[in-house]
Amino acid sequence: MVGYKPVKAVKRCIKKKIIMKRDFIKGTVVLISLLAAFSCTKEQTTTDSSLITPNTTGEIIEVKSSGATSFNAPAITAPFDSTADLTADEIEFLFAVREDEKLARDVYTVFYQKFQNKIFENIGKSEATHIKAIERLYDYYQIDYPAVGDAGKFSDAKLQHLYDSLIVKGDSLLSAVKIMANLEESNIFHYTEVLKTILNPNIKIVIENLEKGSENHFKAAIRQITALGGVYAPVYISSADYSAIIAKGFENGKRYRYLNNGQTNNQGKNINAQNGKRGAVTNSGSCDKTSNGSAPGTNSGNGKQGKGYRG
Repeated sequence: MVGYKPVKAVKRCIKKKIIMKRDFIKGTVVLISLLAAFSCTKEQTTTDSSLITPNTTGEIIEVKSSGATSFNAPAITAPFDSTADLTADEIEFLFAVREDEKLARDVYTVFYQKFQNKIFENIGKSEATHIKAIERLYDYYQIDYPAVGDAGKFSDAKLQHLYDSLIVKGDSLLSAVKIMANLEESNIFHYTEVLKTILNPNIKIVIENLEKGSENHFKAAIRQITALGGVYAPVYISSADYSAIIAKGFENGKRYRYLNNGQTNNQGKNINAQNGKRGAVTNSGSCDKTSNGSAPGTNSGNGKQGKGYRG
């Protein structure tokens, strides 16, 4: 019994130290968790306005060394000026453009899954930002629009048929990259044509940057075709225009003066607030409401703003 008390005391001491160490570890974990939560909260609550300074200039697209050209989300609406509300033709035109960009994104996504080539992954991700650019235009003008459909699904029968046929034709890496080049070349041609008739300065900003993105993606595809030992013949643009585009490196977009912080709509109010809708477009791409003129739209022809802008 003489040695019992010291042993018991030692055990109590060891137990106390273990508890203290455990409490210290728990406290450290809690502290780290709090810091992480604070960090995440701070990141999540960062607003576009903190990234954009009015009366400065900047670009709204970002170009990577691969040629992948993405829209910088906070900057998309920063150069926008106040204009008249969108007409039915403008609303339907933008919906058609969004669907065309979705087509490219969906096709490239499937090709990446098939061939695991980074060109499809990189440019496919960029196409997703092109879709977002159109939606930011809709938000700016307070247009009610449906969410993008499921991958590979289109309400337009012609687009659905085109998507299905392209997936079948892209049965090799070379043929898939040629399909990419063809889609981007088509965009270059049709965006260039419709830009001649666009009067709305904000729509013009988005479309001219979509066209620049298509040029960069086209050049990236041509480089890949050449690397694979293939040859590409232009279908929509002239040989002279083709040579001029290919001769240039990947290009940045224009620089614009930021007129706002990217958080205001055409009425000068919060772009994310519910201030009443000033137009709407259906899943089929028809405008059924606009505060500027009648609905639906009437234009449907090559180079005209409307659902049939490609002719």
